[in-house]
Amino acid sequence: MLTKRRPGRPTADDPGAPSPLGRRIRQARQELGLSLAAVAGSDFSRAFLNQIELGRAQPSTQNLRIIARRLQRPIDYFLEEPGDSGAALELALAEAEMSLLHNEAARAESLVARILARTIPIELRTRAQLTLAVAVMKQGRPQEARPVLEEAIAAAQRAKWHQLLVELYDRLGSVHYLLRRPHAAGQWFDQALERYESSGVTDPVLKARVLGHRANLHYVAGQPIEAIAAYESAIAAAAQVLDMPALAGIYEGLALSFQQTGQYARALSYAQKGLRIFETLRDVRMAGQLRLNMGDMLLQQGRVTEAERLFTDGAEHLQRIGDRELLPHLVAGMAESALEAGQVERASELIERAIDLSTRSSDPLATVAVHRVAGRVGHAGGRRESAHRHFERALEVALTIDNPDLRARVTYDFARVLEAEGDSAQAALRFRQAYEAGRADGSRPSAVSELDA
Repeated sequence: MLTKRRPGRPTADDPGAPSPLGRRIRQARQELGLSLAAVAGSDFSRAFLNQIELGRAQPSTQNLRIIARRLQRPIDYFLEEPGDSGAALELALAEAEMSLLHNEAARAESLVARILARTIPIELRTRAQLTLAVAVMKQGRPQEARPVLEEAIAAAQRAKWHQLLVELYDRLGSVHYLLRRPHAAGQWFDQALERYESSGVTDPVLKARVLGHRANLHYVAGQPIEAIAAYESAIAAAAQVLDMPALAGIYEGLALSFQQTGQYARALSYAQKGLRIFETLRDVRMAGQLRLNMGDMLLQQGRVTEAERLFTDGAEHLQRIGDRELLPHLVAGMAESALEAGQVERASELIERAIDLSTRSSDPLATVAVHRVAGRVGHAGGRRESAHRHFERALEVALTIDNPDLRARVTYDFARVLEAEGDSAQAALRFRQAYEAGRADGSRPSAVSELDA
């Protein structure tokens, strides 16, 4: 005798109501007026899509990506209910990683935060934490990334996920690097390389990235020759498969290292290569950093017009995205270019703008850079007391930073102003201080940026 079942009651052949994912797929399809066949296309069968909508099958990550595209929905659409499928969460993580590559760190952070708010497998959680940490770092908040990475490292160590550990160690090293803790950064980079070699990981791009990060440490330690060799080793490690963000960062490091050795032509060549890549990647902030570095090089060679063009372009792009950290540097560069061109009044206007911008920046390097230029501009305008106050402010902040070369540059400029004013005794003292600071071990004035964080 057949048993009549009540509507909605599951049977062995009908597992019940559609899953949240299935409901969303069906809802989107119906809103667009698409048939099962139209969504499935030639990629999978309409029957399989019907099973997904009924909650009887789960799509692969690739299939869900195709469905999302044909339904004209962002991946976020499939993450609005707690019962998301594993495939949807995997795809959301993939989308977050792609957002990072496209320099959309805020979107990546939002996607990953929603993934981490769910109860998910530990490996997926650990990978999501890695992505979250990178997204936070890209937005200038390395301190927030540190506890996220430490929690992920503890999980990966327990599970012995070697490749993931190499990435996590490398990223934690980057956090310390960005927090200006080179010794701790070096220890984590060394752990990453040791784990890479001892566990048999074979990922040349990952190895190149770690080597590139270690090369940064040579640069900031004032070892440009060693840095050049290390950057070239990083490129060789990955051969033709090096990813574009890492390659652009290595080019930037090579440019700064060649600059320190006085090889300006090669420095500018590598900086230009890096700039092209960052522009292709639509990474406005990194492109701005490269323009700042190149502008400084050109100013040192007396190529004022070219330098000002780079500073101005960089500032305009950064202003559009609301940057607060790098913008003061570029506007100060514009002021210094105007000063070198003999346009004292324009330089005064620009440096006032740079000073205002620096008050909204959390970067002490911006304060030093702006007040150093303000001191030069004040002297050129005949404002002796104002010039001295700016130089003293720059030195006050520079003394709080482990960066002897930066102190040397400010002190040297102050000494030149004192000499021009006829105060030979104070000028001699400042020249001596600049010389001693320049000989000290420490970080370079323009630390190499994080390669792809």
